[in-house]
Amino acid sequence: MDHKQFTISRRSFLKGTAATTVALSMGTLDFRRWALASEQAPVKRVPTLCNGCGNRCAIFAFVKNGRIWRIEGNKEANGNQGVLCPKGHGYLHDLYNPNRVRGPLKRVNGRFEPISWEQAYKEIGQKINTLLLDNSPDTIFWVNFPQPNHAYALRLMHAMRSPHYFTHGSTCYTARNAGWNFTTGKLPSNDLKNARFIMIVGRNPAAGIDLGQVKDIVKAREEGAKLVVVDPRCNETAILADEWLPVKPGTDLALLLAMINVIVEEKLYDADFVEQHTVGFDQLENEIINYPPQWAEKVCDIPAETIARVARQMAGEKPRSLVHCGYHGAFGSQYLNSFQTARAVAILNSLLGNIDRTGGVYFAKSAELGELQPVHPVPEGPLVPKADGTGMPGRYPLGAYGDGISHAIPELALRGKLKCGFVYHNNPLRTNPNPKRVIAGYKKLELLVVIDPFLSETASIAHYVLPAPFYVEADEAVDTNHSGKQAQVTLPQKAVEPVFDTRSGFQIITELGKAMGVGRYFNFTLEEANELRLQPLGVSLAELKAKGVLPVGEVWKQGCGKLNTPSGKVEIYSATLERLGYPPIPRWEAPLVSPDEEDPHSFRLIHGKQANHTHAMTANTSYLMAISHRYDLIRLWINRARAEKLGLDDGDLVQITSLVGKGKIRVRLTEGLHPSCVWLPSGYGIFSKHLTTAYDQGVSYNDFLPTRFDPAVGHAMSSEIIVTLKKA
Repeated sequence: MDHKQFTISRRSFLKGTAATTVALSMGTLDFRRWALASEQAPVKRVPTLCNGCGNRCAIFAFVKNGRIWRIEGNKEANGNQGVLCPKGHGYLHDLYNPNRVRGPLKRVNGRFEPISWEQAYKEIGQKINTLLLDNSPDTIFWVNFPQPNHAYALRLMHAMRSPHYFTHGSTCYTARNAGWNFTTGKLPSNDLKNARFIMIVGRNPAAGIDLGQVKDIVKAREEGAKLVVVDPRCNETAILADEWLPVKPGTDLALLLAMINVIVEEKLYDADFVEQHTVGFDQLENEIINYPPQWAEKVCDIPAETIARVARQMAGEKPRSLVHCGYHGAFGSQYLNSFQTARAVAILNSLLGNIDRTGGVYFAKSAELGELQPVHPVPEGPLVPKADGTGMPGRYPLGAYGDGISHAIPELALRGKLKCGFVYHNNPLRTNPNPKRVIAGYKKLELLVVIDPFLSETASIAHYVLPAPFYVEADEAVDTNHSGKQAQVTLPQKAVEPVFDTRSGFQIITELGKAMGVGRYFNFTLEEANELRLQPLGVSLAELKAKGVLPVGEVWKQGCGKLNTPSGKVEIYSATLERLGYPPIPRWEAPLVSPDEEDPHSFRLIHGKQANHTHAMTANTSYLMAISHRYDLIRLWINRARAEKLGLDDGDLVQITSLVGKGKIRVRLTEGLHPSCVWLPSGYGIFSKHLTTAYDQGVSYNDFLPTRFDPAVGHAMSSEIIVTLKKA
């Protein structure tokens, strides 16, 4: 590929400002005049949403001379409560990143050539129609990371009669969601600010990063709340904690079962709540007797006395006591036992009587947007179920149909089940396990269209690349991601004109629909769609544009009513799970694989976030990568005692080897890590040469992770990796 095409000069960069245009008209670039004009230019404030991670924090973008000047948080937003993280501030600079794709690209003889939008749409539509002459519609798929246009992407797949809409959930959170859904009927939120006792298992809001939760934790701690962090690593949130419990990776379930044992055996549970709002407590009593703290100590490496003491402290503050609902780490999609671990978290909370109570876990209010019908017709929808088997008995019956199993796409492509794919705001070649297998699967596709501002790993092998705008360059669909005690609706808005020849995600989706022959389902503008979807909420689009965030609906009130479970109560015992052939009450289940205790070179590889990076998306941001280098963050953590036995010093280069991959990285020796594992920060290991800042910086845990599917939920079991280490 010709890299000159993606080079932006200082002169062309500055050309976008009005002051510079005046200076250029004089024949010279007068920086003094430009600087003076910039200083005196008026400032426009535009409310919008950050896109530096899936939280999509509400922000204000300040614009001078047609350029972004700065951003700040919107204090009205539930999610970030007016603050922004390093990613939000740093990622903003990618607006002017010289690696951005400047216009639509087509692969010709292994190289990209620029083409017009019209030609791109025409050829994509023709190729799909040709494909459908010999194949069924379900050979087409769409996969995306969370973004406001997901409803229209799903509409496009349904218009094509394909069920294959995927999110990244199977590599992130589906086991957690399933555990809560089968216990309380819905995933709750954490009322951290009002809690008196907080235990966080494997979640790291301080680096994850969840700004609202961090503020609430700090507020609770100032009010005297106790914070306990359970994690193999002394993570960033543990810095705020009263106590860090360095649990052995993959054994969180044993710890939770033992805590339940203490609370049940010593009758420390909320008896009224258990009697009125749960089913299956008697069966729990019979099962939990098998898991005393003395047993758990041998499994999870936390002393029995500590387990009992923490359980008693937790129960002593009920109902203003909670175990964090979790996310990716520990039981989002990590281990064979992740689903049962999530179930145990939900049951432990119910024993504290905190379900939908102040200071406990509560069912947050979330805005319900309106539909486009009857004004605009609804697509007829899929003809067959998803080929990955989500939600199907005998396949992955506990899986989330709406998310699908995105890391199954390469396998389905290699088997010929999928032949055409659209990838939007996602990079599966880097963020899915076993990249060699992922590359083979995606290269097998007859048509791959990637919508991305950059030539990511996935975009680099695409047949067509459609350049998405940077988030401050486009208006997009109304959003409802900021749930809380009162629901909120938000709106991503354009703050500056596009630097390059890009089109909004909404526009690309609707124009693809027309090119693919289903334009009748996309016969509306963004304004029309947003107004229709806002109608049931009683707010106007004009008001939302002005404020960026608006509260809607009733304010949450405590009180556990009827739940969305078959019994209408917390299902400690799940008859549904029993019918499907799974344990109706959580019981101990060991991880799928474990390190060889006789081999000093054998470790479990675990991973986690750093506060300055999101997956692989921000690694090419020069400001954020500069932080990584300044603080020497691109290192593999290893327990100091284990490292010294291997003859390793801090900063030494080691080779990591697993069943599927090899890599080299420098080590950081620390006492803040369980000795059975090594810890790798996610967000590195970029191998697209088009991303010049990020290329060849560090390694990714996905390089070492085999392609695996949890037998119940189908998730990736992302920490079931055994590696060997030796000095390089």
